[in-house]
Amino acid sequence: MLIFVDLDGTLTDTTHPSWAPFRDGQAEVDVSRVHLFFGAMDFIRDFRNSGHTIILVSDSHPRYVNKFKALFGLEGIELADKPNTVKLNSFIATKPDVQALLQDKSQCFFIGDTKLDIETGRRLGIMTILLMQYIVKEENISVRDGVGDKRGNQKMGPTFYAKSFNEVRDILNNPMGHLPSIEAAFSGFISNIAIRFSDIRYKDGSFGIIRCLARQEQGSCDQFARADKYFQISNSNRPQSFLQTLADGVKFYLDGILANRMYSWDVFTYLTDKSTTQPPNKMKEIFDLIDTSIPKVTLFRWLEQGQGSLRERNLYKERQEFLNQYLQVDDSVDIKGKSIIVLDDQLTTGATAFYAIGKLRELGAVNVIVIAMFQMILPVYNGKICPRCGKEMLIKIRRNDGSRFYSCTPPQYGGQGCGYTENIL
Repeated sequence: MLIFVDLDGTLTDTTHPSWAPFRDGQAEVDVSRVHLFFGAMDFIRDFRNSGHTIILVSDSHPRYVNKFKALFGLEGIELADKPNTVKLNSFIATKPDVQALLQDKSQCFFIGDTKLDIETGRRLGIMTILLMQYIVKEENISVRDGVGDKRGNQKMGPTFYAKSFNEVRDILNNPMGHLPSIEAAFSGFISNIAIRFSDIRYKDGSFGIIRCLARQEQGSCDQFARADKYFQISNSNRPQSFLQTLADGVKFYLDGILANRMYSWDVFTYLTDKSTTQPPNKMKEIFDLIDTSIPKVTLFRWLEQGQGSLRERNLYKERQEFLNQYLQVDDSVDIKGKSIIVLDDQLTTGATAFYAIGKLRELGAVNVIVIAMFQMILPVYNGKICPRCGKEMLIKIRRNDGSRFYSCTPPQYGGQGCGYTENIL
């Protein structure tokens, strides 16, 4: 196993601005006075003694980092300039053993506490673990590094989440069992894990929460992100086996919810497709395949006069206005006092999910969970330059067949490029 690990905020509790002079090499650090996170030293020692390769990757100054390399007994690089991988790749090029380990991406991980770490891991095409062990006050958040930026770190799309080194151990010992449930299903495994997008707790003890079951990536990522499967939903030639696997992934998560006896669930519903959607009733087809004991009820419907789609509205406010105008809840169904689970296909800004929660609670629902099968995560560039205009190109996926290609994405598709594309062989 090959493990890249960040230093500050991951192994050491040194993210506060007061540590900046030490991290920048302007003052001498006394490592004996540095607080290591609980289990950090044991984790490094145990995995290194088990024959795994661990490499420290830090943006801090050599004067500072070298002391921690000695403390932990690790090789590594300093002034790494994450998320750029130039220096890291140069280091890897001098290590034939590391190059060999990178050939099997299923045994490679990047562990860190910010989106810079996650993006670095994604650029390497390996699995990532976002390790959040501390609480950061807003005034101490580093804009550049994203320290404490929960939503930004999440939007970068880590493969796994952990709150302690014990949880990291569990993930490394059984990564497939810790994948989000749809990603696991398409890899032949069962998981009831979901990405925690949002938790709203109300004064009366009820809640409205949003969960996602797979990541929809743009650009480089680990092998388990599932943009290809999201686009396959809209393919009229999609096989029944694909739809069943998708439904199974949702079922596995629902099974995990039902295993929690603290709550009971009265209704399982879904956000229907518009009449113009192709292929027609694609969400209903998936919804009908999901095997669950929760009663299924159709609550939502789009008005026929609704023109266009949410994807054409980039601003959150515009999306809310569109939903208020055209997406309705069937008020002939009594949902007062009931707990409801809602299935949706994709989460981008969260506008639809928050609208659904608000609308159902207006009609008397108590607890609401919105499950998005796919979460759109931030794009990651990999250094491929467009030969026509010189801009960076993204790895994207064709909707019709799921094949990958380089795209210098033009403005009409949300980019600033010239539209040049190149197949990935």
